[in-house]
Amino acid sequence: MVEVSLPTAGGAVKKKAYHHGDLRNAIIQEATARARALGEKAIVLREIAPVIGVSATAAYRHFASRQKLVEEVSARGYLEMRERVTLPAVSGSDADPRLGAYLDMRNAAIAMVRFAVDEPAWARMMMETVGEPGPVAAAVEQVQDVMQGLVNRGIAAGTFKPGVEVRDERVLWAGIDGLACHAMFGIAPMDTPEADDVTARTIDLCLTDMLTEEGLRARDAAALPNRVATAVPRSS
Repeated sequence: MVEVSLPTAGGAVKKKAYHHGDLRNAIIQEATARARALGEKAIVLREIAPVIGVSATAAYRHFASRQKLVEEVSARGYLEMRERVTLPAVSGSDADPRLGAYLDMRNAAIAMVRFAVDEPAWARMMMETVGEPGPVAAAVEQVQDVMQGLVNRGIAAGTFKPGVEVRDERVLWAGIDGLACHAMFGIAPMDTPEADDVTARTIDLCLTDMLTEEGLRARDAAALPNRVATAVPRSS
């Protein structure tokens, strides 16, 4: 346990004790805030330590290297992404289960792109550490598991082809990652109605090879919105 002194409103000194897990989490939280604002370059342990009120030596006891802290912050980003892609199922799926399953998957893919639009600096750091083992790999797997669950529901509904493994769908990931890169690197504006339309059309194209003939007909007969859908639309 590390004890630090914090000034109180009355000018007295208040002692705050960090337990092992508390200090570690405090470091990660401060590093995450910095990554969200400025990316990986802002994660510097010797700068983070005084902000949270401890010595650099105390901080290094929890993270022997800067890279380990970067990986923890990236992992937290993927867990946040998992929450984003875990969207409520679209309403009206009972009446049109094939289209409903498609929209759930489409919504999740759009949500992944939107994460990069909302958090470009953080998302860039996450992509740069995606191949790292340990917490990053585990968090990425959680995102992929959510996506695979959506695919499996679509397979059961007759939307997606049997045996589709979302991890192996390189066309889909090329679309998602490419759109995300536009946001992360400022290649093109991604927070406009026009960009929403491009995102939706790109995801639709990238999902096409995964569809059964019935799923393709259901998708193409519907007037799909150029954003996350909350309900199954009527056929056009």
